[in-house]
Amino acid sequence: MRNFVFVAFVWCLTCASPLLAKPILLGSHSVWPPYVQDDDRGLSYDIVAAAFARSGETFALEVAPFSRAMRLAQSGKVDVIPALWYTQARAQQFFFSTAYLHNELIFISLAAHALPFSGLRSLNGKRVCMIRGFAYQNLVRGYPAIGVISQLHLSECLQQLARGRVDGVIADRFAAAYAITHHFQQEIFTVHTQVIASWPLHIGILKTHPRSRKLIGLFNQGLSAIIQDGTYQHLLSQYPQIGQEQGINPISH
Repeated sequence: MRNFVFVAFVWCLTCASPLLAKPILLGSHSVWPPYVQDDDRGLSYDIVAAAFARSGETFALEVAPFSRAMRLAQSGKVDVIPALWYTQARAQQFFFSTAYLHNELIFISLAAHALPFSGLRSLNGKRVCMIRGFAYQNLVRGYPAIGVISQLHLSECLQQLARGRVDGVIADRFAAAYAITHHFQQEIFTVHTQVIASWPLHIGILKTHPRSRKLIGLFNQGLSAIIQDGTYQHLLSQYPQIGQEQGINPISH
């Protein structure tokens, strides 16, 4: 009888264990190589997953158009936006983590059509392509003479430029370098060196999420840990086109 009770007890524990397992943290973002390349791939995924893993959290990523990813977070269907720039409007809804990367926006034009660039004002009367839904579109709102064309992916913007359908593209410097290297002949573009704007990159978690403050704290602790033990620099090294200035200085942590 004792043996039967013991076996029944073990069986109950086995059946219950899936219920006791910690749920996976689900994030969503648009494809934005090399930061987000596919489900569970890309530099942002690598860093976010490694930081959360330090506290035993499992992070998974589901790609979706950025505007849809934001709606999924707002409806509670995903937990994390893994790559998010801070804006005052977003700060009303989201908690932001410590920055884990820095982005620099630059301008790209066709090499065959010399286009002088000295800031956004010099683009008045030009057609410029940007990724749909990204916060940096706010930068051009003060320049109504700039014609803005949006696409879901940076590669689509670069295709529009290569075909002469737009005069230029505004994009993250590293994302642009990655896209050009992998999909285009580099010599057809001029990548202008002037930085239009620079932003830190964070994860964002909706304030109404039941674990929002806790998860932000766990991520920040995990990020500090992977910076200190060299994991962070190792992850960056897997993407050789990234400039070290776009990473996070370990001294700051």
